[in-house]
Amino acid sequence: MRRMKERQPSGTELSGRFRLVLLHLAEEARRDLDAIPIRPNRAIHSLRTRMKNLRAILLLLKTCATKRSRKAAHTLAGTLKDVFGEIRDAQMIAALRAKFAGRRASAAAEKLAPHHAGQVKKAKVDASRLVRLIAKMTFTALSWEDVFARYVHAYRAGRKAMKACQRQPHPRAFHQWRRLVKDLFYQSQVLQPLNAMTARRRDADRLASRLGLLHDLRVLHGAAKKSQEYHLLKQIDKKRAALPKAIFKAAEK
Repeated sequence: MRRMKERQPSGTELSGRFRLVLLHLAEEARRDLDAIPIRPNRAIHSLRTRMKNLRAILLLLKTCATKRSRKAAHTLAGTLKDVFGEIRDAQMIAALRAKFAGRRASAAAEKLAPHHAGQVKKAKVDASRLVRLIAKMTFTALSWEDVFARYVHAYRAGRKAMKACQRQPHPRAFHQWRRLVKDLFYQSQVLQPLNAMTARRRDADRLASRLGLLHDLRVLHGAAKKSQEYHLLKQIDKKRAALPKAIFKAAEK
């Protein structure tokens, strides 16, 4: 993997740059939480995206951050990512139902239930804790070799998960593969100044989107089965059956 031609930052400068990225993501998460009562769909999506991004970048810094602080930040980010998972699933199900019916999602999906106010309040506390934690994290000197080693590790983990799906295409295996592909996507994104990272980011994004749709269709299938929407089940099964071929085709890149 070729380096940038510009002057490379020192280990301390490199660590500082990544630290600033993490801090920015944590601070933006607090703003997302402030926006949830106004535009819940967009704010929750942004919050989840930022926390996935933050966790993926933390994996690149495994050798320069203390284990205790890194794990604490990773856990907090995971909590924030998942706290509104129920709302996100409801949004996704509504959007997919509408798509199968050939119409736009109902505006009702934008409304936030009153009992979610407590979740928002607690999430704001967790987000503030995450900001303080990252601000106090101690980073030792980081080298590009350290970053590349972690990046290659993420790529190899993704290939291993892909092979597991080829051997046994179980929904949970595909979901685990998607998580690893998303890690590679966010890591490629933060490394985009380096050669070829833009293309890797694009390819990982395409693959993750197809894997994500497969997972979403599985969730929708469960909801449709529960409500005995047999006509919808047939449409979902047809779409799910065609997706693996498209997924493995995208994975070839």
